[in-house]
Amino acid sequence: MFQKGIVKGELKELQQKLQENGVSKKKEAVKEVIAYMTIGKDVSSLFTDVLNCLETKDFEIKKLVYLYLVKYAKQKPNLSILVVNTLVKDTQDENPLVRALALRTMGCIKVEGVTEYLCQPLRKCLNDEEAYVRKTAVVCVIKLFDQNPELVKTQGFIKILKKLIGDSNPMVVSNVLIVLQQINRIVKQPIFVITRDDSTKILNALNEATTWGQIYILDSISTYAPKDEEEAESIIDRVLLRLSHPNSSVVLSAVRVVLNMMHSVTNRELLKKYSLKLASSLVTLLASPNPEIQYVALRNINLIVQRFPLMLPDEIRNFFCKYKDPIYVKMEKIEIIVMLVRKRNVRAVLKELKLYAEEVDLEFVKKSIRAIGRCALKLPPATEICVKALLELIQTKVNYIIQQVVIVARDIFRKYPNKYESIITSLCENLEKLDDNEAKCAMIWILGEYADRIDNATELLESLIENFVEENREVQLQLLTSTIKLFLQKSEESEELLVRVLDLVTKKINDSDLRDRGYIYWRLLSSSPKIAKKIVLQERPKISSSTFKYDQILLTELLRNIPTLSSIYHEPPRVFEYNVKINLKESDSSEEDVENSDDSDEEQYTKKEKKREKEKHKDKVNKNKKKNSKSEKIQSTKNTTNINININTNTNTNNNTTPTIGNLIDLTNLGIETNSESKINEISSISNNNSNQNEIGESLGKMDFFSELNYKTEDFSIEIEPKKLLLDPKNGKGMKIEGAFRRRNKKIYFDLSVSNHNTFPIGQFALAMNKNTFGLKPSGFMLNDVVMPQQTRETSILCPIVNEHIQNDQPNTILQAAARYQSVINFFQVEASLNIFFSEEGKVSKKEFLQRWKEINEEDETVNEIGDIQISDIYTIIDKFSQKNIYFIDKTKQDFVEILYFSIKMVNNVFVMLEVAVVQSSKQIHYSIRSSNNTFNDLVSTFLHDLFKKISSK
Repeated sequence: MFQKGIVKGELKELQQKLQENGVSKKKEAVKEVIAYMTIGKDVSSLFTDVLNCLETKDFEIKKLVYLYLVKYAKQKPNLSILVVNTLVKDTQDENPLVRALALRTMGCIKVEGVTEYLCQPLRKCLNDEEAYVRKTAVVCVIKLFDQNPELVKTQGFIKILKKLIGDSNPMVVSNVLIVLQQINRIVKQPIFVITRDDSTKILNALNEATTWGQIYILDSISTYAPKDEEEAESIIDRVLLRLSHPNSSVVLSAVRVVLNMMHSVTNRELLKKYSLKLASSLVTLLASPNPEIQYVALRNINLIVQRFPLMLPDEIRNFFCKYKDPIYVKMEKIEIIVMLVRKRNVRAVLKELKLYAEEVDLEFVKKSIRAIGRCALKLPPATEICVKALLELIQTKVNYIIQQVVIVARDIFRKYPNKYESIITSLCENLEKLDDNEAKCAMIWILGEYADRIDNATELLESLIENFVEENREVQLQLLTSTIKLFLQKSEESEELLVRVLDLVTKKINDSDLRDRGYIYWRLLSSSPKIAKKIVLQERPKISSSTFKYDQILLTELLRNIPTLSSIYHEPPRVFEYNVKINLKESDSSEEDVENSDDSDEEQYTKKEKKREKEKHKDKVNKNKKKNSKSEKIQSTKNTTNINININTNTNTNNNTTPTIGNLIDLTNLGIETNSESKINEISSISNNNSNQNEIGESLGKMDFFSELNYKTEDFSIEIEPKKLLLDPKNGKGMKIEGAFRRRNKKIYFDLSVSNHNTFPIGQFALAMNKNTFGLKPSGFMLNDVVMPQQTRETSILCPIVNEHIQNDQPNTILQAAARYQSVINFFQVEASLNIFFSEEGKVSKKEFLQRWKEINEEDETVNEIGDIQISDIYTIIDKFSQKNIYFIDKTKQDFVEILYFSIKMVNNVFVMLEVAVVQSSKQIHYSIRSSNNTFNDLVSTFLHDLFKKISSK
């Protein structure tokens, strides 16, 4: 059914039908074409015949042809431009539906050349008398912005949109708001900030707007900061009715507005009134038959309860789980129940949680039992009845229930030491049923902590030690510690057991961490048992009983983004933002100047001009051959630039080599605490041999070393740089790093493979980079992740350009970096390929290329040549250059020499122009480089030299 082609006879028959004169026959033919297109068959060969059907006044035919045009415009760009005049004409049709449809089609055709014809019709349609045309034109602005942001600014469309906020039609207003919001998310500086007058106009459109229109309006007004309390109250009063709207999205958007405005209200009576309204609407959302809506509501309620804990305690029964609730809803309900539990309702909550603990779903049971423990930690007066509930669960004799009770009991003992010890006997009776590692660790901790109050503690520990070698590492560590505690409390009866455990740990266990810990305990006990007792049996800090997860800054940010993905995933909005921020420059040029064509200027780039440039080039080659050695100098600096950082700490860090650099990497940004000046002073400053001491590199971002950035090989716009060994396990203290900088989706990423060659897991990773030529800096935030022994993890780190991170020395592509795991810091350097820094915006017109070329003096030009080059044709060079974001501008031929012109734009806005002369007879290539910053010429020259060698070898 979904075959790509159709029989030639069918195409011929369709072509004949499309050429019929009758409107009805043409309509049927176009419908057949669209039907084939819908099921995936290729009907692009009928492009011309279908477009000819546009010469009709039949609206249905136009609608179908426009649909076809949007589908195949990219495949037939040259033919698509021919239909522009018809589209422009249709935007002036007397039928508003035709006007809107034509404009929408022009906005959807993403073909170079169509955009310049779109501006004038778009301006007219934005001021059209029909609301339907205006709302369509508003949406077309964002489509134009996607193709050419600067054009939207210079043509004044932003100002027109701002005026349309006061439009009489609510659909136009809502479309304007969503377009302005989308643009605000993309640009660096917001182009639209709601004023007091704007807020009044927006709220006037709220009552008559559609459901989606109301959502857009509410989301926009939620970003507004009221000038005074009276204005905030007025906005809330106008929005309160939306809390009872049948659409859940409208309700949550209204909740967002009310919550944001409540910060400006001080009247307690009004705040109480608003809280009751919010509570009622939130509880109503839980009654939705759709579990997905319930889940979204619960995730948002979770945040609201953290900020306003007294808003919903009386509604706790509405959060009790129902039998038919899916597991993800049940788990979220339990989380909120724990937040809302109070002394007056704890008995009802415990009764409910005990019922949940008897369910069959294992994760749900674990969550329920742990919720009982959290209630005990949160409410000291209710701890006793919580412990009784746990004892009742032990009586069920169900294995996984008992194991969770043991884990919870450990936390209760930590919170309330020397209390509720009556439960210990029941726990010890079920010791043999424990098979979960966490439960075992909890039980062993209890045995060691309360060894003096458990009569048979030695026997119980001895039974667990029988399988010591086969146990999990965490269990082994806990057994060792608890045995030490047992010995310190009952030294006479447990001495033999202690010797046995220490012998196992130091002689039969390969884990270096466990073995070293055994030696430490052995020496500590041998030197002074009293000191050992003070260290091992000292009073530990009580565990936290807080049921709220997030700090106030993050919580405020999440509440401002109800009900977006941010509030559902409980992640800040920046996690979901992937667009590159655009800087809209102010332009003084008039609209008429923008529309002027530059064809006449391009014609000036004649063969005569090219010949003159060619003659200049020959003279410069003979005059500047001495400059060839510059590329060798750059290559030599690459081999001699290394990292030399002294760290006077007790921790051994990798520092086998002692070359020199000018700057230091700021290790405080690797997550290392520097609470005192003494710690900061441990990093000694290093002076450069050839210059004064440079400043220490500014803040280097903490990085989520294992963020999930899924991508495909096809996403790369340039050739993939293979990963290189950056840090071997020997110098990296067991950590091996392979990596490379790669460019995809117009961004630079640092792709890494991190391998753990230690015998223990490593985690708490961080990455920092020193200041560098292009200001490359890792962005992201820290994540405590773990790489197990002999495992490798892949990660991709986004590295944006940060102006404050630019080092103004001799340009190079070597980046100095530091990586940390736990307390071990390793230094290494990465050499990036220069084309990583070539932007996708390097294409310019012939006119602009010629103008820029003439603006640069000949003295600032770099000329080089390379011999023994075997290249089949110039198109090989053009193709390979395009893969590196080096854009072809034009070519000419003089005798046996072919001259090519290319342009490059670097990410630091350095513009580079190339003139490449290919002499096929002598297998030579001469190339000239002119750039807006000639300090980069040698770097580009070296890159081109290597690139030509690679092209020749292939």
